Amino acid sequence: MERVTFSVGNEGRQVFWNVHDFEWLLYAFSVVALAIFAYGLYRRWKMWTAIGKPEMRIDRIGERLKALFVNSLLQLKTFRELYPGVMHGLIFFGFLVLFIGSAVDAVEFHITEPFGFAFLRGRFYLVFSFLMDLFGLFIFIGIMLALYRRYLLKPDRLGYREERDNTPDDAFALILIALIVATGFVVEALRISVTHSPWEYWSFGGWVLAEVFAGADVRTAEMFHRILWWLHVFISLLFIAYIPYSRLLHILTTPANHFFLSLKPAGSLEPIRDFETAESFGAGRLEDFTWKQIFDADACTRCGRCQDGCPAYLSGKPLSPKKLIQDIKTHWLDRAAIAGKQSSGGGEASGAGEPAKTLTGEVVDLHELWACTNCMYCMEHCPSAIEHVPKVVNMRQYKVLTEADFAPELQLTYRNMENNSNPWGIGAHLRADWAKELGIKTLAEDPAVEYLFYVGCSGSFDDRGKKVSVAFARILQAAGIKFGILGTEEGCCGDSAMRGGNEYLYQSLAQANIEVMNRYGVKKIITTCPHGYNALKKDYPNFGGNFEVYHHTEIIAELIAKGKIALKKPVKGTFTYHDSCFLGRYNDIYEQPRTILKAVPGVKLAEMERTLSQSFCCGAGGARMWMEEDIGERINDMRTDQAIATGAGTIAVACPFCLTMLSDGIKDRKREESMAALDIAEIVWKAMDRDAAAT
Repeated sequence: MERVTFSVGNEGRQVFWNVHDFEWLLYAFSVVALAIFAYGLYRRWKMWTAIGKPEMRIDRIGERLKALFVNSLLQLKTFRELYPGVMHGLIFFGFLVLFIGSAVDAVEFHITEPFGFAFLRGRFYLVFSFLMDLFGLFIFIGIMLALYRRYLLKPDRLGYREERDNTPDDAFALILIALIVATGFVVEALRISVTHSPWEYWSFGGWVLAEVFAGADVRTAEMFHRILWWLHVFISLLFIAYIPYSRLLHILTTPANHFFLSLKPAGSLEPIRDFETAESFGAGRLEDFTWKQIFDADACTRCGRCQDGCPAYLSGKPLSPKKLIQDIKTHWLDRAAIAGKQSSGGGEASGAGEPAKTLTGEVVDLHELWACTNCMYCMEHCPSAIEHVPKVVNMRQYKVLTEADFAPELQLTYRNMENNSNPWGIGAHLRADWAKELGIKTLAEDPAVEYLFYVGCSGSFDDRGKKVSVAFARILQAAGIKFGILGTEEGCCGDSAMRGGNEYLYQSLAQANIEVMNRYGVKKIITTCPHGYNALKKDYPNFGGNFEVYHHTEIIAELIAKGKIALKKPVKGTFTYHDSCFLGRYNDIYEQPRTILKAVPGVKLAEMERTLSQSFCCGAGGARMWMEEDIGERINDMRTDQAIATGAGTIAVACPFCLTMLSDGIKDRKREESMAALDIAEIVWKAMDRDAAAT
């Protein structure tokens, strides 16, 4: 192609070229499309507000606007995965730029040009034309990637088990967008083929397509331009009108959900505050959810990222976080339609006289409800900021507290917690026996300590957990840290009760612990269990327990960094580290454990396929530690297989639940002679080579 020369400053084009006489029709059709859009949005608004308890989600506006900017405008969560991230990014940013470009066009034509000022001229017009074509091309590429992925690649996340999650609405929305872009390029090409403006190669899409119409009769080209221009307009207005009635509504609901996201610490749960007056507890009906919990369901885009890393789903359990949310949405649509007809005086709707379905057992299968490990993979990776775990816990609360209907294993566990403040039911008077040979004082004996070592149930009663407590206590002693324990005054943290739905038991355990800790004036607490760590740090403040809480990996990493402990003895071998869900996703503690392992002489660290925020649960969270796993594959065995695949001889952990589950997995895979699971405290104590001095 020959290089075209032109004089700078004259570049531009006439808005409404070739269709100026029918400009008024555009406004008439636009009003109709916007009216349909507004009516659809109004109907949806009525549905959003028809059902659900009140909840404050418009506080701390600055933080909410920041979340909206980061997650909606910058699409940071969406870009965590390459293919779907690029695909969605091309479409989103393409539409954003084209929307801004259309607004610029309208401003010039209706506001500035009538007053003799046209800014779409010269170099600005050239850049403007280039960007509009470039981002239009981006949209088209994104749509092709989406169609290829949804209808040819068919990833599992776009379905549920063997069922495909494709609806006619999905295809129609994608085709509609593709037609808008395609007709836009053809209209531009026809204009260029007639006007022959020498600078229009900046509009490279239309410029290339214009070659197709080279030599065509001018009148014929103008006629086709006019027809296709109106077709482009009608498709665009159809797109606008269609938004509130289709999956395209996520253009509005997803940003709104980002704005309304929870600003509480990750994974914290809202406590039940009305035990004395409430007739039922938790969520047994849709009306028991808050408006935001229901709005979540409408914001779901069915992308399936939650399902991709869900340990329950991947191990063959009935639960899919995506399906759970969609089932709630289907139920909400039915309930909202009935409520809307009743409130508008439209007579009794179909099904209005029937009792509403219960969430637990009818809308959500009980096997789904109890399969959740509370690992929070779904919430961490959801690009729409949907909060799955609190809904699961709320529904469990209903089954446990209102209906007293839950697994026999949990009945025994809760009874043990009630009677002896530990899940095993071991006598509470034995809680401090692990420390007898170490010379550790209780706070009753010496309250003047810097840290309370909250040992927890596993570290106090489980034979394997007690070894971790001993190792960590010796590390603290060697570093000269002044600490104490509560001994027999310590109680269970209550995490398993809370996440298993027994909120009443949890609150009684938490309040008992807080009373003791406050009586001794405790300020700083160290735990070896991420479940206790998370509960004490995030949930205890609801009941007056305001403490500085540290996990033992944080303390050990700091002791190494400050040179207060020396790691002299090589601990040779290949190690792989398992990220505990409650330490990683819940509390963003990823680097400290790895820093510790890298500081141990002889340790070669090999990462598993699923690691950091993508880590695979051990299967013990959400009270699953105390329940049988009788559907599908065992989650701990799957995680053990992932560890075995690294070739490591040791699985390093930082959680007593993970230690138990992965030790069991090693036994199940008959790897006891070649592999072991060790807590990081045990590895560090070995590297300190202080056993002789300690005995």
